[in-house]
This record gives sequence, structure tokens and C-alpha cells, in this order.
Amino acid sequence: MGIHKVRKKLADGSVRFYYYAWRGGPRIDAEPHTDAFVSEYVRLTRDRADAPYQGCMAELVRAYLDSPAYLNLKPSTREGYDLAIKAIETEYYDMPLTALAEHGARSDFLQWRDGIAKTHPRKADLYMAVLRRILSYGYDREFIARHPLERVEKISDGSRRDVIWSDSEIKRFMDTASQPLCEAMTLALWTGQRQGDLLRLTWSAYDGRVIALKQEKTGKQVRIKVSADLKAMLDRMEQKAVTILTNQRGRPWKSGFKSSWRKAAAKAGINDRTFHDLRGTFCTWAYREGASFKEIAEASGHSEIEAETIIRKHYLVAEAVIERIEGRTKL
Repeated sequence: MGIHKVRKKLADGSVRFYYYAWRGGPRIDAEPHTDAFVSEYVRLTRDRADAPYQGCMAELVRAYLDSPAYLNLKPSTREGYDLAIKAIETEYYDMPLTALAEHGARSDFLQWRDGIAKTHPRKADLYMAVLRRILSYGYDREFIARHPLERVEKISDGSRRDVIWSDSEIKRFMDTASQPLCEAMTLALWTGQRQGDLLRLTWSAYDGRVIALKQEKTGKQVRIKVSADLKAMLDRMEQKAVTILTNQRGRPWKSGFKSSWRKAAAKAGINDRTFHDLRGTFCTWAYREGASFKEIAEASGHSEIEAETIIRKHYLVAEAVIERIEGRTKL
């Protein structure tokens, strides 16, 4: 089995080559000699009995994807894992499993991570965490003789409580993203809730004045007074499904939200902000509207100290600077 290359003459007389995963198999749409081409070929051939790269990393990834360790993950968690697995396969698909036990394997993995971390430290940590899980699975099932990535420290601190979206970033996203994603952003900005809770949020949770929900992570029951802007959006939205947020087809988001959000953010030129960062943004917006630290904490699920820290860093400090400048100009 191997890649099948077909030469075709087009109507304008030019010649084009098409590539297929095998003779009679699906076409590979990515450009040849690129990482995307390799990734697509490995993905398309995963489930074949004669899948390529037996005894290599690609075989271990296939086994992991068929295991309860992967299949029992939440759909939202799988999205992040799939992104990491695609990168791992592209980089290491043909690495022999025997090489994992050799001196230098750990160093090679860490160098790969460090290269990613120069621009995307959190992504580097995610890739390394997923790779560690795959290798742990392989070690437990005796695919490999040694686990080369035990006890690897994170590069990023993992905390983004005090990271917020600026007004200009929000505008850029709203100007370029699809309507379903803009609705998701608006809902997050005015509620401060986590992505999973908002994607599950039903119309029955909204009574025209308040949104009431139970946070899955904390178990807290929260009630959020709906702002004028959020109410205007909710009241004009068509109720296409049980959930408030739906995809382009008007159906609840079962999967694909993270990748759609990531692509929309990149299109708007925003690469260092996440959906989760909208929680901190909510704190500053709510304070701007007159809410107290306690009210903000009760709505978002932050502690009062966390809410105050976010607001003081991003709102009160800037406000104090402006007041000092204004004071000087009046002298």
C-alpha cells in the first residue's frame, strides 16, 4: 500500500497531479511535501488493516485513539486532544517505537516543545500533556519499553484569571466572526461563565430578566442579571434549538466549537486570547456597569479576591492614571 498519484490533463490543456491515500482510496487535498499532507495521509490510513508505519508512533496513536483512555473523554476535551494528536502525528508518525527507549528521545521531544513554546507556551504544554498520555498508554500496554516523558514541568503557569480581551480585540472579532460565534462572545462577556456551561445553557434558564444555571465545574448555582445589551440580543434571537447557542446549522454545539472559535480568532488577528479569557473580561465590564466585587464573584464563580485583582489590574489602575492626568491638566 502507498500513495497513489494520478496525472490528469485539464480542459485548458494544463496538467495536474492528484494524490490518493491508496489506489481507489480517498483523495488527499493538502499540498504534497507539506506537514498537512503527511497528517492527512496518516489520518486517512489509520483504520486500514495494512495501515502504514507499523511499529512506529503512528501505530501507538491508532491504538490510543481506540482505547477507553481516549474514547471516554468529554467531546469538548477531545477537541483539544485532537489538535495535539494531529501535531504529534505530523512530527513523529514514522518514529520507531524502539527509539523511544533510547537515549536522546526525551531531549528530542523537549526540543520540539520548546520550539512551539517560543510563541505559544500554553499550546506547547497541551501538546506535551497529550504526548505524555499517549506514551503512558503505550508503556502500560507494553508497546514501549520506557516512558521518556515522565515528570515534565509545564512552561506556562496555567493561570489566565487576569488575562482579558481589550475593546479593540472584541470589536475585531465581532466584525469578522460568524453570527453564532458573535452570539457566544456576547453571552460570555455579559455572564462570565465557562464555555461548557454556556454551550449547554437552555432557553428555559432565561426568564427575560435573569439567567440561572448550575456551574458544572464548581456545582454552584448562579443567577446573573441580564444586561441591556445581552437582553437585546437574546430577545431578538430565533429559538432554533433547546440550547441558546447553536452552530451555523441551527443545532446545539456537540463538537467543533473550539476549532471554529480558534479559526475566527486567527482571522481577526488574535492569537493570544482564549474563550476562557472572557471570564476575566466580564469582571471588568460588570464593574464598569456598577456591580460590586461581591456581586461579580457570585455571578462568575471567582472568589471576591480574584475578582478584585482582575478589576484593579485592568480597570481601576488605568482609571486612576487617567484621573491623575486630568488632575494635572486642571492646574
